[in-house]
Amino acid sequence: MSEDRRFALGCFRATALPVGGEQLFGLPVARRRLATTTGSFTRALHRHTGHPVVVRRLSEGWRSHQAGQWPVPRGTRVWTRRVRLESGDARVEALTEVVGPLSPRLRRAITGLADTPLMEVLASQPCCRRLSFRVHREGRRVTRETVYRIHLARVRVTEWLDIDLR
Repeated sequence: MSEDRRFALGCFRATALPVGGEQLFGLPVARRRLATTTGSFTRALHRHTGHPVVVRRLSEGWRSHQAGQWPVPRGTRVWTRRVRLESGDARVEALTEVVGPLSPRLRRAITGLADTPLMEVLASQPCCRRLSFRVHREGRRVTRETVYRIHLARVRVTEWLDIDLR
């Protein structure tokens, strides 16, 4: 089975277009296809630009839902990771937030990502399901927000990309 097919069969059983996709009709087809990809965004960016994708970590760590409370119960902590994907001239900012009780397997996978694309981890998790997929366009900026559920944990991935309208 090819790797792309494995990704499609993992978290992404429902490959429906995102909510808000009608806002993208003014974009060129290749850029609209990139913004609405339902599989691995890193792989889609590589196919779009034809260059390798470099994942640069900007920040990563645990935080609490409510600042100012100490100690923070383990169940209310949120793991966040902010990265920049660079491929050719393209720059995409992405934020991942993981909320809820994490299984030991998911905790090790998420906190040990380093520069690994997130979808490789999500596709390898049992019981991963995509709950929502939304796209919003404001001028040149396109925002993609996807929420996954892995057992009781929720994983929200938000990507911001600037689209050149030429």
